[in-house]
Amino acid sequence: MRKKFALICLCLSFFWLSLPASQGTAKEPVDALVSVVSLDGQGNPQRQGMGILLSKDGNILTSAGILANCRAGIVKSADGTLHEIRKISQLNSLQDAALLQIDSGSPGSAAVETAPRFQPPEPVWVGVRGKAGMKLRETQLAKALPFSPRLVLLRLEPAIPEAEPGSPILNRRGELVGMLHTFAVAQENCPACWFYLARDLEHPALGDDARKEDSSWPKEPLHISAPVFQAFWEGVGSSLRQDWKEAQKKFNAAITEPDGLPEAYYGRGVARYHLGDWAGAEKDLGKAGQGLPRYSLSFLWLGKTREQQGNLATARLDYEKAAELSPDLGEAWFSLGELAYKEGDLGKAKECLERAKADASQTARSCWYLGNIAAREKRPEDALEAYHQAIKSDPGFFQAYLEGGRLLLEELGQPEEAVMLLQNAVRLKPGQALPRYYLSLAHLMSFNQGAAWEQYFVLQEMAPDLAMSLAHALEQYH
Repeated sequence: MRKKFALICLCLSFFWLSLPASQGTAKEPVDALVSVVSLDGQGNPQRQGMGILLSKDGNILTSAGILANCRAGIVKSADGTLHEIRKISQLNSLQDAALLQIDSGSPGSAAVETAPRFQPPEPVWVGVRGKAGMKLRETQLAKALPFSPRLVLLRLEPAIPEAEPGSPILNRRGELVGMLHTFAVAQENCPACWFYLARDLEHPALGDDARKEDSSWPKEPLHISAPVFQAFWEGVGSSLRQDWKEAQKKFNAAITEPDGLPEAYYGRGVARYHLGDWAGAEKDLGKAGQGLPRYSLSFLWLGKTREQQGNLATARLDYEKAAELSPDLGEAWFSLGELAYKEGDLGKAKECLERAKADASQTARSCWYLGNIAAREKRPEDALEAYHQAIKSDPGFFQAYLEGGRLLLEELGQPEEAVMLLQNAVRLKPGQALPRYYLSLAHLMSFNQGAAWEQYFVLQEMAPDLAMSLAHALEQYH
C-alpha cells in the first residue's frame, strides 16, 4: 500500500534539545546506519527496524515503536558488530522517537550530525536494508507541510517502499534529516510519515515521557504507541486523504481530556471547518492555540473560520497573529491580502500579496490578485505580467487565462495574443460561456471569422444572451 502514496515526513521541533552533538559529519553516511531489534524476556526477537548513530559514545536515534513491550534490545552496526542497548536516554511517545545508548564498543567514527535546516526541493538519501547489507537509496525531499510548531510533514518523491520504522533520511552533506514513523506503517490506508529533526529552543516538550541520562533499561516492558497517539496519527492520515469525517472521528479518539494534545484539537478543528461546523472549528482551534501559544496554523485556520462566519475584524487579527508568529507563512499573508482586496484597501492588499507570492503554494493566486489590482490602477502591462506569472506558477489557473485574454483584447489591442490565452481558458472550462464570448471577439478582430462564428453557434445553445450580444459584432464584420 505504501507504494501508492508519496512518502510524508514529520518534523520534530523540540525533542532534539538535549541530543548529543556529533563530532563531525560522517564521510561515509552508510556507516552510521544500524539495525535495531527488540527482545522479549526469553531473548527472542520481537520487532526490528533501523536507526542512526548520532555520537561517538554510542547514541542511537530510532523509532520508539520498535521497543514496545520489550525487555531488552540489540543494535547491529553496518559492519555486522552486535551491541547491547544499555539504556533509553530519551523517549517521546507522541513523536515515536527514542534515543538509545549502546555499549562502548560502538563504531564512533561513523556518527552523523542532525541537519540544522532544509530547503525543498533537495536530494536526500534514505537508509534501507538489503540482502547485501545496509545501503542508501536516493530520492527527493519535495515539499514541507507544517502541522504544528512541533510537527512538519515532508513529502519525498519518489517513495522508498522498502523503508521501515527507523529508516533515516540524510541530506547530501551526510546530516540527519529524518526517520520513518512507526504509526504510519501500522496504517494500510495512510501515507508513510517521517520525522524531520530540528533543534528548536522555543518549544519545550509537552507530555514528553523523557528519561534522564542516568536511567537504565526499565525493569518492566515499555508501553509505547498508546491508543491516543495511534488515533492521532490515524487522524493525520485521514486529513492527508481529505477524508474529513474520518479525521474528525480519529481526532475525537485522540482527545481524552480537556487539556489534551493541541495538535489533535487543531486537526479536529480543521476537519470541522471543512465539514461546515464553524462553531466547533472555532472552539477547537482556539484550544490548540492555548495549548501551543506559537501555533501559527491554528490562528490561520481560526481566521478562516471567523471569516466564514462574517467576523472579518477578528479574522484579520487572527491572520496578523499567524503572520507574526511565522513570517514565512504565505497563506497568512495571502489571507490578509485577499481580505484587504475585498475591502478595497489596494495598498494593503499589494503589500501582503507581494509577501505571499514568495511562498510557492501561494504564488498563482497572489499574482492573479496583483494583476487585478494593476488592471484597476490602469497599469495593463503590469497586470498582464502578473497574469503570466500566475499561469507559469499554475498552468491550470483558469481565471488568469481569462483575465489576461480579456486584457489583451480590450486594453492592449493584441487579439492574436488574446486568442492563445482564451483558447486555454475554454479548454480548461468548456462549459463556461464568458471565455467563449471573448474568444469569438478575439478571432473576429484577428480576421478569423470562421472560428468566431464557431464560438457563436456554441453560445446560442449555452448562453443565448451572450450570443445575441455577439451577433451584432459578427454582422458588422461580415
